[in-house]
Amino acid sequence: MNYVTVTYLLNVLVYVMYFFGKGGSETDVTLTDYIVSAVMSLLLILAGYLNAKQDKTYRSALWIFFINALFFVMSGVFDQFGNNFNILSTSGGDSFIFTLALIIYNGYLFPLIVTLDRSGFALVLPVLLSFILPSLGYWIGKVIFSKNSV
Repeated sequence: MNYVTVTYLLNVLVYVMYFFGKGGSETDVTLTDYIVSAVMSLLLILAGYLNAKQDKTYRSALWIFFINALFFVMSGVFDQFGNNFNILSTSGGDSFIFTLALIIYNGYLFPLIVTLDRSGFALVLPVLLSFILPSLGYWIGKVIFSKNSV
């Protein structure tokens, strides 16, 4: 079992339940939002650690990064050529479907995405953290288990 994948699916479930159960505006960010984001980020680090503990390859912790990179690239492509790809984009040229998929798939970053709204970093952040968090946990796990095996 790939723990990073399971954690990302849990992230989507928590995001959907939390977001639709939230009262008020979607741009209101509370302390609870940051706590949920921090807990889910720690779970991603733990998932990378568990992948290393199960002696999985490093690629098992990174394939979520590749999916996020694909969403990001497709978002940029459809944003640039939005009028030519009319079915999958809005009339203003924004790549709505791919951007929405990137944000929902990384729902644990909701408070940071809202805070960084209207900047390009709001879409780069999920891609970077999908690489950094599982990788950090994976390499911590590799170091710990390589010391235990010696």
